[in-house]
Amino acid sequence: MQTTDRSIKLIGDKVAVSENNLFKHVYKTAGIKARLNNMIDEDYLRQNTKGCELIYHPFWLAKTLVIADRPPFPSRTQPNMVFVDAVSGYRGVFSRIPPIREQQISLSHLAQLRISEKDDAIRYVKNVQEKQINRSYILKKPRHEIKEISVAYLPLWKVAVRSGLINETFYINGNTGESEKFMAERWQNGKDLLQHSVMG
Repeated sequence: MQTTDRSIKLIGDKVAVSENNLFKHVYKTAGIKARLNNMIDEDYLRQNTKGCELIYHPFWLAKTLVIADRPPFPSRTQPNMVFVDAVSGYRGVFSRIPPIREQQISLSHLAQLRISEKDDAIRYVKNVQEKQINRSYILKKPRHEIKEISVAYLPLWKVAVRSGLINETFYINGNTGESEKFMAERWQNGKDLLQHSVMG
């Protein structure tokens, strides 16, 4: 029988949010409107959930170096990790480098990459280097090196609640329990995608 599992890189030490404590986070994410309605509690959300699954969302992660030349002194080198959401193109620099681990995951739980080619991902990393990192260097801009780039997946709970009071799909970070509504909205609107440069 053909296996449908694949060894992937996962962002985070372990999935801290289990199905048992998930609805505590959904209730918190549902916001003030839900908390003001005394009919809505964790049990109500659980009973009106029409779909609940743990999915794995792809990011390109690039280990980079920022090299600031300071003659006659030695250059100053700072390591960074740049992330690119492989579906929306949303990108930035991690404030601290997250732990990464390997795990076997069923292919059916992996979200599809929209930015699927490494060369394309590198364009997004260079965009972060030029538009975000370089801004903190007022005079001479630093040099950049990309040491390594690969895909890693963030575990997300996708919870669809459908009722007369709440009709919403919640995305909960499987590592932290935080809402990923901001990230999910960007998957739809495509505003972070870079245009392909037209060759002359």
